[in-house]
Amino acid sequence: MIRISIFAAFLGVFALSSCDKNEMRMCFESSDKAAKINQRVTFNASCSVGMEEYHWNFGDGKDTVTRTQSVEHTFDYAGYYTVALHNTNVRIDTECSPNGTGNAASASIEITE
Repeated sequence: MIRISIFAAFLGVFALSSCDKNEMRMCFESSDKAAKINQRVTFNASCSVGMEEYHWNFGDGKDTVTRTQSVEHTFDYAGYYTVALHNTNVRIDTECSPNGTGNAASASIEITE
């Protein structure tokens, strides 16, 4: 059985997926809820638990995989972007939902000129 709890506030996201043998918490925060073009924004997933790799998708056609909990990114154009953190950890038990439910966290950021 999977229990999922999602809480989103500005750029903080919390998602919990729990199976009989595994527990994973995915969440991240941003250094800014709004930033300017070419400004470095830090995304930090230190609140996440049970992850070995962090697959970041920045919503602007760019993504990266890291083994560290934080990453910096700059956006080239103004607009609203959905930043997502995906689970690349293969330790999740096959008893967990195969559709990825609970295995991602996302939040929006506004980039201005």
